[in-house]
Amino acid sequence: MSNKNKNPIYLPILKGKKGEYDALKELTSEEKKLILPLIEIPAIPWDFVNEKPATTIEKQIDSSVKSIIKTWNENLEILIDTYYLEENLNSKGDKTLNSIVEKLFKEKINAIPVLNVYSSDELLDSLIYDKTICIRVAFNEQELFDINIEIERIIKKLKIKHSQVYLLLDMGFIDQSQTHMAKIASTSFYTSINKIIEFKEIFFAATSFPINLSSCKTNSITKIDRIEIIINDHFNNSPTRIKRIPKFSDYCVSNPEIEEIDPRLMTMSASIRYTVDDAWYIFKAASVKKYSFEQFYDLAKEITSSTLYYGEDFSWGDKLINEKSKRQGGTGNPTTWRQIATNHHLTLMITNLSS
Repeated sequence: MSNKNKNPIYLPILKGKKGEYDALKELTSEEKKLILPLIEIPAIPWDFVNEKPATTIEKQIDSSVKSIIKTWNENLEILIDTYYLEENLNSKGDKTLNSIVEKLFKEKINAIPVLNVYSSDELLDSLIYDKTICIRVAFNEQELFDINIEIERIIKKLKIKHSQVYLLLDMGFIDQSQTHMAKIASTSFYTSINKIIEFKEIFFAATSFPINLSSCKTNSITKIDRIEIIINDHFNNSPTRIKRIPKFSDYCVSNPEIEEIDPRLMTMSASIRYTVDDAWYIFKAASVKKYSFEQFYDLAKEITSSTLYYGEDFSWGDKLINEKSKRQGGTGNPTTWRQIATNHHLTLMITNLSS
């Protein structure tokens, strides 16, 4: 399978939600060639009304595969992570990750399986892949595993070279106030990895985006500093201390954790997430149940009227923000606004990292 994105500059980690797929879809072909998206296949959602799983693992796989096919271009690499699903698809021992990768291969999607330090030998023995894999290591896994031993276990088991491995080192969530700790911990984590020069590419992920927006005041604009930018600048300003500067990875406008709440208990406020070079700005109104979705028009107008706005021609997302500020089309819903926010974020990072 030929690969047209040989030198990706950015690895966005996406939660496999409709808004994120739609945001990815709206990127131009040239923009898509510059990124290596990682799709986390979502966990089986819970039906709170009937108190049972809302779907089956087979249906969840099929739904995810269809979304990726609609979103991504043939032959471009895309990383598939099934962390939130059981490793075994069924009682026969078929592997969930293999099922998804195989279905995508049939559609000419260049899917790359994401492995973890705890991936079983059974999965490795049966792994379906085309020359390249990704190994994702979380910062807190250092407490449970000897990371280097586990990386070597995977590479030897698959009989491949380090040059066939995308290595993703993932700090996860770090509060925006922990700047000094983030720099020290990130450097320690990164420099603990052996044979750093030999991997195909190395990406370093982190985020300070909160798990929810409850800390953001109603009818206000809240700034959240992007700690991943601070870490990335730290690496780029320390070339003498590290052998190879890692490439950038983040969680876009999401937190690494998924918060599943009974929708009957939720009070949803209208809010828009807008990314700038070193921060997110949360434009937040009041309850949509009490004050309606019309508030999204006003929030869009706040963005376009501010000095933060990149202009309607910057991205597909910014074009939509401009239209909504003029009350053109519907107000949109949370999925629509996740699509808009994510598309703007992806475009911004591609622009900044390629300049």
